[in-house]
Amino acid sequence: MFIKEASELSGATQRAIRLYESLGLLKVPRSGRYRVYNESDIRLIKIIKEAQSVGITLAELASLKCEKEGFDWRQVIEVLIKKQYDIAAQIKALEVRKDRLEDYKKSISDCLEGVDSDL
Repeated sequence: MFIKEASELSGATQRAIRLYESLGLLKVPRSGRYRVYNESDIRLIKIIKEAQSVGITLAELASLKCEKEGFDWRQVIEVLIKKQYDIAAQIKALEVRKDRLEDYKKSISDCLEGVDSDL
């Protein structure tokens, strides 16, 4: 199949597929002037899109690509674990900020109550 059908089946734009190829994430054989995609290519495009949706950058994916075809899946798992830790740390930091906002809001409310009682 050609890029238009690969795009439709994978949900990736033709531009994104060409980008994946230019970064070496996807190697597609040519038939004459045209690239010919197969089901394996479609699965890989979907995997790349899913990786992006969970916060893995294309640069990170490119660094996880093995010399030969394929990815170092153990390293991919390590990256996913690191992303989980990073997200947990961000959640904790946001919870602290949320608590500080609540304290600040209460302080302002207390000040306003004091002003209102003086009137």
